[in-house]
Amino acid sequence: MSMRSGPALAQSHTASSSSEVRRIDLGTRQGPAPAEIFIRPGGTTALLFDTSLARDAVTLEGRERFHRVVMSEDALVLLPSDKLQEGTRLRLTLRFEDGSTPREANFLLVVAPGHFDAQVEVVSNPPRVRNNRTETAQLEGELLRLREENARLRAEQGPTGLTGLFATGLLNEQGILGNTLGQDLSTAQSILSRETEAQVFRSISRVAVALVMASAGHHLPWTASRATLRDSLGRRAHELRAWQSKPLTAGDIEVLLILETEASPDELQGTYTLELRDGNDSRAVIIGPVNFPRM
Repeated sequence: MSMRSGPALAQSHTASSSSEVRRIDLGTRQGPAPAEIFIRPGGTTALLFDTSLARDAVTLEGRERFHRVVMSEDALVLLPSDKLQEGTRLRLTLRFEDGSTPREANFLLVVAPGHFDAQVEVVSNPPRVRNNRTETAQLEGELLRLREENARLRAEQGPTGLTGLFATGLLNEQGILGNTLGQDLSTAQSILSRETEAQVFRSISRVAVALVMASAGHHLPWTASRATLRDSLGRRAHELRAWQSKPLTAGDIEVLLILETEASPDELQGTYTLELRDGNDSRAVIIGPVNFPRM
């Protein structure tokens, strides 16, 4: 394995209960660490602002893992899907309209047992007169709509597990084929140690790479947010969806990273390298060669 890594996000540790209204004052925060907001799979979190958001306000890591991300002039409502796992940490960046101070705010969305923020007020300016009755009615209406939407999406999911795979046509009589990536992979100085294990899989319509990552130590927490397969000429062949059980920190020995994409049995038949990048788009972690089994 030839691997490189870059810096990860700074972390802060604050918690709140779902029965409380959380308040984050951007004007009094100290240091570069983004404020943490606790979210829950299937639970709705509403962020209310005293400053208008810009038109292109939201940059959300792992946005595909949310059923809905709804933005208004001064509010953001998040409805995470069940794909979010305990330990997930996703970066959220919000930009405010021109002339606002601060111009931008960064947060970490965290999935942690026993912690959930249903409503967060983000304050950056002195208090202003607000039509509380109107805003509360609008927010309650939006929350109700999102809860109904979440119930509908759950009902439409259908069977899960192997039953769901067969029902959706992702498996045939051959099942899932798998190979272990060989131990002759080159290893350079990296965040990953030689104890890292890697396997590749193929079903009738998908391929996947599973890494059980072991830390080489002496690095900041690292989470893969983008994965690209490149062919022998360095050309991009496929983008893969990434799911990681928790950020890889120094000393970890079993952090699971699953990478997956749709591919027919005739696709991705050659030799590839896998390029991984974190949310900061820092230097890539390169893994190769990667050869998927043939059906």
